[in-house]
Amino acid sequence: MLLLLIFTTSTPAAYKLKPTTTVSLISLAGRTAQLPCALPLPGDRPTLILWYKDDSTKPFYSYDARETATGQHKVHDKNSLGHRSRFTLMELHQNTQFRLGFLEVEDITLADAGNYTCRVDFVKSQTMMSLLQLTVHEEIRGLEIFDASDKMIGKEVGPYQQYSEAVLSCRAYGGYPLPVVRWVTNGGGNGRLWQQQLLPRDTPSDGKHPVSVVSATLHLTALSRQDNGRQLKCIASNTNLTHDHYKVVTIDMHLPPLEVVVEGADRALMAGVEAPLLCRSVGSRPPAKLTWDFDSSQGFTSLPPQSSLDLDTTVRRSRLVPTSDDDGRTISCTASNPAVKEYTKVASHTLQVHYPPQAEARLAPALIHHNIREGDDVYFECQIKANPKESRVVWLHQGKALHTNKEGGVLVQGRNLVLQKVSRHARGEYQCRVTNAIATVTSTPATLDVMFAPECKEPGNSTVSVSGTEEVTLDCVVESNPEEVDFIWRVNSSRGVKEMPSDSFRSQGRTSTLAYRPHRHAHRHDQYGIVFCMASNRIGIQKIPCMFIITPAGPPEVPVSCSLVNHSATSLAVACVPGHDGGLNQHFLTTVKDAATLKVVARVNSSSARFSVEGLAPGRDYLLLVAAANDKGTSSPYVLHGFALKVAENKINNSGVAESYPLLAVLVGVVSGFLFILTVMVVATKSRCRGRRLRHGVTTQDAKNVASVGGGDEGAPPPPSTQASLDRLDHGDEADTSNIPDTLDLPLQPLDITAQVGDSPTSQRSGTYVPRLHIQPLHSVDLPQATSTNHKYYKIQITCTRLNNESFV
Repeated sequence: MLLLLIFTTSTPAAYKLKPTTTVSLISLAGRTAQLPCALPLPGDRPTLILWYKDDSTKPFYSYDARETATGQHKVHDKNSLGHRSRFTLMELHQNTQFRLGFLEVEDITLADAGNYTCRVDFVKSQTMMSLLQLTVHEEIRGLEIFDASDKMIGKEVGPYQQYSEAVLSCRAYGGYPLPVVRWVTNGGGNGRLWQQQLLPRDTPSDGKHPVSVVSATLHLTALSRQDNGRQLKCIASNTNLTHDHYKVVTIDMHLPPLEVVVEGADRALMAGVEAPLLCRSVGSRPPAKLTWDFDSSQGFTSLPPQSSLDLDTTVRRSRLVPTSDDDGRTISCTASNPAVKEYTKVASHTLQVHYPPQAEARLAPALIHHNIREGDDVYFECQIKANPKESRVVWLHQGKALHTNKEGGVLVQGRNLVLQKVSRHARGEYQCRVTNAIATVTSTPATLDVMFAPECKEPGNSTVSVSGTEEVTLDCVVESNPEEVDFIWRVNSSRGVKEMPSDSFRSQGRTSTLAYRPHRHAHRHDQYGIVFCMASNRIGIQKIPCMFIITPAGPPEVPVSCSLVNHSATSLAVACVPGHDGGLNQHFLTTVKDAATLKVVARVNSSSARFSVEGLAPGRDYLLLVAAANDKGTSSPYVLHGFALKVAENKINNSGVAESYPLLAVLVGVVSGFLFILTVMVVATKSRCRGRRLRHGVTTQDAKNVASVGGGDEGAPPPPSTQASLDRLDHGDEADTSNIPDTLDLPLQPLDITAQVGDSPTSQRSGTYVPRLHIQPLHSVDLPQATSTNHKYYKIQITCTRLNNESFV
């Protein structure tokens, strides 16, 4: 209970009253008020206490102690004030000169305010009078805040947009005296307090009766971002008996995003490697809506957004597995607030993706790819897509690197390749190999097709031997691009050129086949000559025809360069180079003779020029006569010396071959070097001696009797020192061509060779000799031998002069 006592006397002690005093008291409505009344000292006792209000002559309450010591309480005239009143005495401490009594009035109201008189009668003492002025204050009934639309506001006001204005009205209901209403803000801001005004009486939200209303209006203009969350406090006060009434509201605003950033996209990414990305927005209220914008990359995955606890920051993560196509693309994140649609923020980044080179080799667009001819200039371009930029470009043709060769017409210039005056050899696949800091990559091939007129696939002339009534198949195969070709066949002889009818040959692709019969297709009196074919395509006509030289079929040529490739105790292995087959299929006949007895010990018939002879006796020397044969006859034999190893030698060779290889190689090298030096010295000495004899006119002697070497089984080859190496024929005698070897080391055209030595006055004896038999030592060195493309026979006349009884070999 709050009481405010105001004494009008100047008594120094708090409770020391004169017989008649005036007291002022302030009480709060609804509370219990204690109205004081002065009483005498304990030496005398009061008998009757009467309470009067204002100017009333009748008491509304009395306390009668005349008959009983405890006294009786009495309410007069059924007054409501009296029913709520009750008098009590206060016990005082010792040494006090008087004591007080109090009239306690419960649930005091504004109507209870006024002037009260307390009259006290005593047994002995004089009657005392106490005057009391009671003032009643009423507490404020309620405090409410309203917005501009007169809508009651709770704890938050808004939401407001940025740069909008807010009008708030704070209303205090009831209260006596009338309350004072004011606004308090925590910080600055644009606003002003409107003048307080008294509104018509109204009923508060929790009241039953209309009461007075006092309002104060706050006007805020151009709300800014700083006003969001600002607290506004309305305070109402009217008495010191109570605390101030207040109410706080918080400004709620819808704000656009303040900024948006993309993290993780400002560095170089690696193709194929997952990169985390993050979009962050701050300052949006409510939280921003974040949207990724990226050109349909299959490797991009966006995750759900997340907001901070204060709802000021929103993030949205994503995962990107970039490809080379993403290099240079723009990725952006847009932050928007659906409540503030007119404001959005966008953050963008241009991606930088590192990846291995992507190369494509192709012909220059200006070229007609299917119509490049020999002699044209060709340009290749390497289309490169690489990050980082390529550091090296290498051009390849058929997998082999190309380098600049101005003489060859090849110019390599980085991404460009120039081929000047191309030939058919430039055909094929071209690639560019590109290197950057990531990897080295080779492009897919670009094919260059060079068109050219037909040419023979096998250069040179082909010699075909055939009899006059036989048929031979001639295949004419050409190289041509395009492959669609037309053929013509012609026969050229001393009688002229004759074109073959189209029904005499058949053509398919780049091959034409002619079934040639000399007696039918050639001239009647000249059945042999040259048959040639010519092809043409859309590029042109074949310049050099494919020629077949038709010769009469005959016996094969003698094999050449026969040598032993292996020998053991019981076998010999032989390898020869076949001569001309005479136009027919040939096989090889080998007769093996014992060198001592000249007895035939073996015969071998082989379809190949490489064969072996088995079943020989160990440790014997043998002569091997190798001849070629076909349906037209047999060639002269090629004689080869050989020997079979002894059994002990064979075992030694077989067991110690691995250990003796290094020493044998050294020994062979030393011996070969020595023999080579010795041979050079002998040849040089003989040349000098021969020159000296020629200058001094050395006379010759006739050759002694020359024994002819027969070709039968009973004949034996003479040793190299004998003078019976050639058969002598007299001048004028017709040479017997049946035994002439098929192969001679002579030019292709017929020759008439006459050999004479010097102008010596000595008698010379001339003769014509025809070689019959070729004899080769066991370890001879094969010399290169010219081969003939034309199968012809020649009669050779040789005039020889013996200077010093030499032997002719």
